[in-house]
Amino acid sequence: MPYASFEEDREYLTEKFRHPVFDPSTGLDNETIRNNILPLAETMKGLPHPVIKGRLFEYICRNIRIDVNAHDLFPAFGCYDRNRRPISPIIEQWNREVNETFLRESNEIMNARNEAGLHSMWKDFDHSVPDWDSILTLGFPGLLQRAEAYRAERERAGAMTPEAKAYFDGISITLRAVLEMLDRFLRFLQEHADGSRRLLAEAECLRQLRTGAPRNTYEVLQIIYLHFMFCEHIDRMQVRSLGNLDRMIYPYYKRDREEGRFTEEQIREFFACFLMQWASINNYWGQPFYLGGTKADGSTEINELSFLILDVFDKLAIPTPKIQIKVARNTPRKFLDKALDMIRRGHNSLVFVSEESIRRAMMAIGYSEETARTCDIRGCYEFIPRVLGNTTEAGHINMLKPFELIFNNGKDPKTGRVFESRAPKLEEIASFDDFYRAYMIWLDNIIDGILFCSRAFEKYLQRINPAQMFSATIPSSLKTARDAFANGCVYNNSNILIAGFGSAVDALMAVREFVFERKELTLERFRDILRRNWEGEEKLRLRIRRSDVKYGNGVEKVDFYAEMIARFLGNKINLQPNSRGGVYEASGHSARTFITLGERTGATPDGRFAGEEMSKNLSPAMGMDTRGVTALIRSVTRLDAVTFPGDFPLDVMMHPATVRGAEGLDAMRGLLYTYLWNHGVAIHFNICDATVLKDAQKHPEQYAGLQIRVCGWNVRFTELSKKEQDAYIERASSIAE
Repeated sequence: MPYASFEEDREYLTEKFRHPVFDPSTGLDNETIRNNILPLAETMKGLPHPVIKGRLFEYICRNIRIDVNAHDLFPAFGCYDRNRRPISPIIEQWNREVNETFLRESNEIMNARNEAGLHSMWKDFDHSVPDWDSILTLGFPGLLQRAEAYRAERERAGAMTPEAKAYFDGISITLRAVLEMLDRFLRFLQEHADGSRRLLAEAECLRQLRTGAPRNTYEVLQIIYLHFMFCEHIDRMQVRSLGNLDRMIYPYYKRDREEGRFTEEQIREFFACFLMQWASINNYWGQPFYLGGTKADGSTEINELSFLILDVFDKLAIPTPKIQIKVARNTPRKFLDKALDMIRRGHNSLVFVSEESIRRAMMAIGYSEETARTCDIRGCYEFIPRVLGNTTEAGHINMLKPFELIFNNGKDPKTGRVFESRAPKLEEIASFDDFYRAYMIWLDNIIDGILFCSRAFEKYLQRINPAQMFSATIPSSLKTARDAFANGCVYNNSNILIAGFGSAVDALMAVREFVFERKELTLERFRDILRRNWEGEEKLRLRIRRSDVKYGNGVEKVDFYAEMIARFLGNKINLQPNSRGGVYEASGHSARTFITLGERTGATPDGRFAGEEMSKNLSPAMGMDTRGVTALIRSVTRLDAVTFPGDFPLDVMMHPATVRGAEGLDAMRGLLYTYLWNHGVAIHFNICDATVLKDAQKHPEQYAGLQIRVCGWNVRFTELSKKEQDAYIERASSIAE
């Protein structure tokens, strides 16, 4: 296998999917393919959706433009823009048909509540994790053969219903199309290799994957990349983990090194090119994979390849892919220190997740200890039973919206819509206990809305978007002939997530302190102040903001209410049945809804202006944790991660001066251990200096590489909006050196 200097290739790899160039003679451009999808689907009207989608997948594979390049080890697909995926028009049409035929009532309710900002809901096809072990063991031809064997078994048993036949037909058409596209790449390579040793090696790799399973490190990385492209960019089913890379690839790596097939430098080159595929695709949310874990014998999965992957990623200094590290008491300190050192140097697209805490959270809702040990980490930091599960994100709760509804007796000021509940009217509230009860009733109302609407639409996921690339990898799906993203997994669960948890606690405490304890204002006057968005009341707003009765400061009376609200969420959501044969799980994750729901929420009692972002994940509101990281961790771990089996994340910002040198590394490690060993699940860091952030805002051209951790993913600071930049500057200004 030839070795080339990666630096000679980096420019091409960076631009590969950002500004691609395809030879028109290789096929049709993406927009032409998109325009042809609906007319082609119309010619198949009346056929089952899995068959139609399979044929459309086949059409794309046969006709989309392709490319190979001597600066790369991986072929290029002409359908590279996930916002303009070629098959999307038919998915959108089927979604409209389902909405109009089956979901008129629930959609009217959902859209009204979405518009008013009570919650954020959509049909989620963004969180699948294939069975990577099956993919590596069987390869694409083996996956097809296995699917055909399950089909034959069902036929022999006389159990082949029309629905089952459509399911297997869709998978068969899809996997055969994958093999056809590999043939296209091979023909193109044969025509264009022109003696290039790298392109000849790529042809040898694809030839093997066309006929069988991968045999070495390069072929494994190639099939992971190919499955991702086929699944996410053609089949339109997002792949939310590239898998447990060190565990999966180590046997191939070890054999390659022992047999002298590749040098370590060549393997580093493979990983550099592999990681750069996602740096070029540049999905805003980042592309996850994870490292580490614990073997059945209790030893760590961390190995020499784990260090190599981290080292290559460090040298690339890219914000994506993003890496999750499974941490247990057996995780080598040297490995954690390497990761922590990367973070304090600004390469912070890393999150640590605790295996012990995951085990507690999963077993508390009925999973076995072994299922918890082997679970996959997906998305930002969520966890899911490997091979056995799929999980959707059914809806995000706006934890601040109940305040607007209380102060306006159920009317949303922005849309004018009136929502009904059994909560007392504002004029009926005579004590803080009354106010707290009103808050919880409205919170309950919002959750009920999410449950009702998601149960309605999740019945139709497989009708809208049959998950054929994903289903082909899942044994339980093949055995039952049911779509793996609908109800074909052993566990078909749905998460309900939250935005603004810390802000909501602060708002409750502000009402308690300033209305019912200090008696500085009445609820009616507070209502009028909020309606005016604090106009003329800046002194009061600042006193509320500067009060230390805030979540994240280790204050007992505050943390007690935070714990009670968390327990209510868990008790209300966890193990409620969904409509796919699974259950709901509460999640502490907010994704970007801490911004988008904030934009739909008026001024709130915590001193927040209308439209401003709210707190994210289970973290405090920006700048409100003023007593240091130890107090912050004490507040958050008071909640108990068992309450949130979906996930339980904490964001931490520290000043660069506090993490310098050996003492700084010790401090970071100590905080990590304190959080994880006190049952925290996920923790990630921003190491920020407000002075640097302010200068980057003024002179962005000088800070092109400055990364910021948003909420489970990294972006370049200079690519954030000014409003978002200002929030991080405010947060950084509040932390001490």
